[in-house]
Amino acid sequence: MLGARVWGEGEVVVVLLSGLAASQRYWGDAYDGLARVATVVAIDPLGFGSSMELDDGQDTSDPALHVRMVEQTLADLGLAGRPTIAVGHSMGASLALRWAASTDAVREVVCFAAPLYRGESEVADRMRHLGWLEAMLARGPLAERVCHWMCENRGTAQWLAVAVSPALPVRIARDSVLHTWPGYIGAFRALIEDPGWSEALEALSRRRVPVQLVYGAEDRVPVDGRAEELARHHDAVTVRTVAGGHDVPLARAEECADIVGARVAAIASAETE
Repeated sequence: MLGARVWGEGEVVVVLLSGLAASQRYWGDAYDGLARVATVVAIDPLGFGSSMELDDGQDTSDPALHVRMVEQTLADLGLAGRPTIAVGHSMGASLALRWAASTDAVREVVCFAAPLYRGESEVADRMRHLGWLEAMLARGPLAERVCHWMCENRGTAQWLAVAVSPALPVRIARDSVLHTWPGYIGAFRALIEDPGWSEALEALSRRRVPVQLVYGAEDRVPVDGRAEELARHHDAVTVRTVAGGHDVPLARAEECADIVGARVAAIASAETE
């Protein structure tokens, strides 16, 4: 079972999936209000946060493994099969699409800053848009060496993360180093480089499951025009732009929580008709 925090008692289940090198703490106080209308589950994806040690000996580059772990966690919590909204940020958005396509329980998907790439060349191109340092620390030999050093010096690495990212809440910054290199690079390959999100989106479209793609106006991670292209191709896909960059669920937390809350209300109403 993956690490998870559960709150609320509503019939609709909201599953919050955090991004690469993040944890369930990313979904902070603004999302607590969802408990008034839903049962909320914030999950640490395999290899990160409180799920860091669960990746030992497993092939984390397999997208299906990440999907199975989410489904098993909900089953262990007794929440599988209930009307559900899958919500994810960045890598977690990619996971949300794949998981939603695997279960009839998901009624809608909300993706914040989804990295919808069609292969490694697009990944490399977008990494260059982030800057040379960010690109080197995303993957490759330097990223691996840094990650191994963090594993050997976890406490020091946590406080360095706070110093390097002073704009982040301390708890979130400290959690950003809670992963191992195999878990990190495996998830990167499975959920960012792998283009399986496209097949998942096709499956969701056939089932007419609404998918809302939400991006920050200043986000440099997504491929330009990709979301709009998908909306033209899939009737169930809508695109929304909010102020901010890649960290919209954190920087625009109230607005993003309201987006999810509105969809919970709509699903709860439909379920009672």
